[in-house]
Amino acid sequence: MIFYFLISIVFIAEIIIALALILSLIKVDKLFINFNEFLSDVKPELKELLRTVRQISEKIAEAAPLIVKKVKSIVYNMIMGQIKSIVGGLTFFLVKTEVEKHI
Repeated sequence: MIFYFLISIVFIAEIIIALALILSLIKVDKLFINFNEFLSDVKPELKELLRTVRQISEKIAEAAPLIVKKVKSIVYNMIMGQIKSIVGGLTFFLVKTEVEKHI
């Protein structure tokens, strides 16, 4: 008799677990359906956003060589300015020492 009672308790527990699992699967299914609907609603906006991002990327790729060229030009001008300053200073120093020797 107790054996049948234990089997019935185990059977009822399995039914409760199965129902909980089924309810969880139904909730997950509803979540996926809602997510799918959300993606369907947002899909046109996402396409437009991706198109805009692609255009921005293309513009950056087009502008990159110009930016590099401009930076190189600025660095070159800075270096040439320093070289001119050093050469000017050395010239002044050499002229000054030549003038002092003659005085």
